[in-house]
Amino acid sequence: MSAKRPRLASPVRYNRLPIPETDIDTSFPRYQTLSPRLVLRTDSQVWGLPESAEIRAIHTLETTPENEQLVRTHHPALRLRDLVYVSHPQYGPEVWLVNGACEDIEAGGRPLHPYPEDRRNLYPSGILTPRSPWKEDYLFKEGINPRKFLSPEKIDGLRELFPTAVGARVFVSGFLVVLFKSLHDIQAIYEENWIMEAGGLRILYDEYRLEATADTVTSGMEVCDKPESLQGQGCLGLRIRMNDGKEAITTVTHGFVRNPRRSRMTKMFSEWILRAKRALLCLRNPPPQSDTSAIGVVRNSNKNSPIGKEVWLATEKKRIGTISYTFDDPSPVLPFPSGYRHDLSLIMDDELPQLISPPGYPAVSEWASYSTVLVGSDVYVVRMNTVVGRWALLEGTVGPNAIRNATVIGTQYLWDRTAHSQTASLLWKTKEPFSPADGWSGSVLCLGRPTDELSQAVVFQNFEVLCTTFVELEPGRTQDVLVKGGFLLPESIRSSQIVIGNDEHRGRNSDIYPRRRTERAVLDRRVFSAL
Repeated sequence: MSAKRPRLASPVRYNRLPIPETDIDTSFPRYQTLSPRLVLRTDSQVWGLPESAEIRAIHTLETTPENEQLVRTHHPALRLRDLVYVSHPQYGPEVWLVNGACEDIEAGGRPLHPYPEDRRNLYPSGILTPRSPWKEDYLFKEGINPRKFLSPEKIDGLRELFPTAVGARVFVSGFLVVLFKSLHDIQAIYEENWIMEAGGLRILYDEYRLEATADTVTSGMEVCDKPESLQGQGCLGLRIRMNDGKEAITTVTHGFVRNPRRSRMTKMFSEWILRAKRALLCLRNPPPQSDTSAIGVVRNSNKNSPIGKEVWLATEKKRIGTISYTFDDPSPVLPFPSGYRHDLSLIMDDELPQLISPPGYPAVSEWASYSTVLVGSDVYVVRMNTVVGRWALLEGTVGPNAIRNATVIGTQYLWDRTAHSQTASLLWKTKEPFSPADGWSGSVLCLGRPTDELSQAVVFQNFEVLCTTFVELEPGRTQDVLVKGGFLLPESIRSSQIVIGNDEHRGRNSDIYPRRRTERAVLDRRVFSAL
């Protein structure tokens, strides 16, 4: 008699994710699952009095084993916290881990990340029947590298392990958070199929909560679909030159379509539709593995499409162009991100405006590797400017609200079992722990530092998610951290050329006092900074 395990179900074919081969997790050793270590305060006065020690902690550029406890004890971001942890080095460069909200993204030169928390208030009581881990051991013979994107086989393995899950997050600190639609589904997992680790990562469970970020922009990059509108629906991304020579400006799709909100009646009706759709989908062929942009449709189409809509700079009555291509098919009845793969549309016109970096900041020149930002490299988020109007250009100005320093905390994967569709995203944290960063929808996550001469684009900001970082056992109240996210880009976009502005408009003369130019040659332009 054969002693082999029973065969698992053949995975359903989903659309191919646009992940370069070099960024995919392959052949990673399977290590023992290791928890973060607790860093205690120290009574050492080697850094002097508390006031002097705080100054030294703030200005420390690198945390080492010798000064780690001193930084933890005296840095303003860590000193008042009862528990401070550090991730295990087997998962890559060490990061601080804290529960609850935190406005800082680094301390002592080391990234500061949220410590994801399990839904402890839903743990079952009494004695649990032990279960065999054969299934997760079979599906994840190799380890999961949290500093890379999951391979298609490992994503299929997660769907096999958790049939009711809608997605997963992999934190670079060594956690795998499986996402469910409701707390009821999470409680059922604890009671029936509580898997605690897979691929060398500790597994946690959380409720899926995501919102698109289409809020009003308070800068010249506010865009809308009517010339008289004062309400912005996103911001411009980058001007690119496609492989066929055509130029376009990127923007978010969700800012120019209907975004339904999920009500109780809508949820009940949608579930009925999905059940019917699931039955009909059994009769069709699997979707093709394609990442090409959709063919343009007429403006009055019954579909929830941005195609054909004009894009204007809000408050300026300046026409940017017309949305001619989109990579999404938004659902007219289901909330974001149903029907979205990239949340990306292309604005095209014969006379597209010039896009430039804000004064005093790097020019965005090319595309960066996803793996580079996952290993802990410096990143920031920027809103690009355009040149319009007839006002004088100011030299030597640096807009403090034009950028946001950030730190990449992991990756996210969402799937729709009915439509056989899936998406992958990058997740990062900025200095807004609770409230959304208004107007940053469509902004660019860049590799580099704001003080560099050139930087590289990674993805665009599309949404925000709430990550649970603390759970009270009795009332079940949670503390959450707001995390930003951006879908991975289509291959046709990453192979395009970024068109940067003229040297005249991106000169980095930030060491001089701002002054007006007297040359009449610049009086026919206006540079909007994000103020």
